[in-house]
Amino acid sequence: EIDAGVTLEEFAAFLSDVQARLSGMSADTTLMRPERSTRIRVGAVGLREGVRDNAVAPASIATATVAYSLDEETDTVRWIHEEVAARDELPLLEAETVVRSLSVAMHGTGQIVVPLLRLKRFDQYTTTHSVNVAVLTMALAEALGFGAQDVRAFGTAGLLHDLGKVRVPKEILVKPGKLTDEERAVLNRHPVDGARIILEGDEHLGLAAAVAYEHHIMIDGHGYPQLHFRRECHYASRVVHVCDVFDALRTDRPYRAAWETERALQYIEERSGVEFDAEIAKTFVAMMRRLECLVTPLSENPPAPAAHPDPAAPLPAPGLAVSSSAPAAAAGAPLASLASQSTSEPS
Repeated sequence: EIDAGVTLEEFAAFLSDVQARLSGMSADTTLMRPERSTRIRVGAVGLREGVRDNAVAPASIATATVAYSLDEETDTVRWIHEEVAARDELPLLEAETVVRSLSVAMHGTGQIVVPLLRLKRFDQYTTTHSVNVAVLTMALAEALGFGAQDVRAFGTAGLLHDLGKVRVPKEILVKPGKLTDEERAVLNRHPVDGARIILEGDEHLGLAAAVAYEHHIMIDGHGYPQLHFRRECHYASRVVHVCDVFDALRTDRPYRAAWETERALQYIEERSGVEFDAEIAKTFVAMMRRLECLVTPLSENPPAPAAHPDPAAPLPAPGLAVSSSAPAAAAGAPLASLASQSTSEPS
């Protein structure tokens, strides 16, 4: 049950508990921490025989099934980009909540899955690509042995790596032909713009800012922006770079068709040690080949709202689409609305 007035911080803590339960870790529940707000309550519901004469028989109770959908997360990422473009403000709490929700979706079956969005329209690319890179980055960080806190920090960096593209005109982003030198110069500014937006939004997001700045720089020093002095990029930047290129290659773009997964993985293998960190590339390719049958392409197609929504229906957690005989009124609400209520080359 989720009561009215729940805050974004309480919702984020709830998602952490759900993730812990699904992954088999000890959950930080309200029973274990009585000082936590009880506006979100989780637990089993049972019926005792003979409590009332008109008690509902257990067999007649609708059984809800849980399936994962990234509609709310996608809507929230789109809203984050719109907020940055319109106000030059980064809604950090919403971004971090998306990352926690994606982490829950990845671990919901007891084994890691990689739910990836399939592009529907070219103008959706920055949104779907941001979600996909966040998911791939967290999966790769886990495969590399990082702990949960670092995995989420890497996921946030992956989610925000292309934030600077909100400053790039849409006609450049969706242009089907070759970019002019002037258009290429505008596009190539997005790493610098993204790092600046992130640091101006929160000076403590140094990791995400570094990744936004460095995610197009190759191991051999090529790429952009050009560094005045040769140096090694942050490890997180090298992780995100592999995930960024892989998702770009496997996605339809205005100037080329999507590559098959194996062809994209072969490209990463061939460019290992030149464009990509060799250890990271090797781990990524092995992970994707091991998880290939678990990769779930999800089309960005939000469900239609219920014809007669039930105002008393509980709000499901983002990333969880609850289906049962009872209508779910708020199943399509973006995470952004919750926040407002509570407080050529791949690129």
